[in-house]
This record gives sequence, structure tokens and C-alpha cells, in this order.
Amino acid sequence: MGDDAIDELYRAWSDAFRTGDFDAIAGLLTPDYVLFAPGREPVGIDALRPQLERVFAAFEVSIAFEREERIVSGELAYERGWDVQTVRPRDGGEVREQRQRVFLILQRGDDGRWRFARGVVLP
Repeated sequence: MGDDAIDELYRAWSDAFRTGDFDAIAGLLTPDYVLFAPGREPVGIDALRPQLERVFAAFEVSIAFEREERIVSGELAYERGWDVQTVRPRDGGEVREQRQRVFLILQRGDDGRWRFARGVVLP
């Protein structure tokens, strides 16, 4: 259960964003997940919910990940690459593509499934 299972996590993440399903997103995060973003306090799942629900109400979001590096060691993995988002306003405005550098730590749970444990986002 290595690379294929991690790749499946990314497919599920992309699907959850495409459908705007925060509960599915939360299921792909460890309970103690923390997101670090420039100029903002670190946030966990509870703080992400209202932020993403506002985003999903206003936009359709498609996400792709361009991996530059993956290292798996036991129950932990880290990945470095680019998060590429296509953001479509629901009101028909201009479609934008956003690219941000990401560093991610993944953890394999007792159930054998990989989840995101930490995320660092850089412009």
C-alpha cells in the first residue's frame, strides 16, 4: 500500500473539491490536521470548514497536483510540488487558474488509509 494508495488519496481530494463536499475533504485529513499559509495563523479542520463552504458557495473548484518529490517512510510520507486550482465563479465571471507551491505530510492510519496530516502553502 504505497504509491497507488497515495495517488488514490489525491484522486479523492480532487473529486471532493470538484463536488464541493467538505465532509469528504475532512475524511481525507487526520483529526489533528494543520494547514500553514503565509500571513495567516495555522488552522485545523474546524476552522477550514466555514472557509471552504464560503468558497464552494461562490466557486466551482478543480484541483490538480503536480508532484516534484515523494518520500515514503513507514507510516509517514511527504510530498513537494504544485497545487493547481481552476476556479470558476458560479455567477459566470472570469475563470482563473491559481498555482501555489505545497509541502505536504501524509500519515497512514490504523485502517491502512493515507490522509493529509499537515499542509504548507506558499505563493
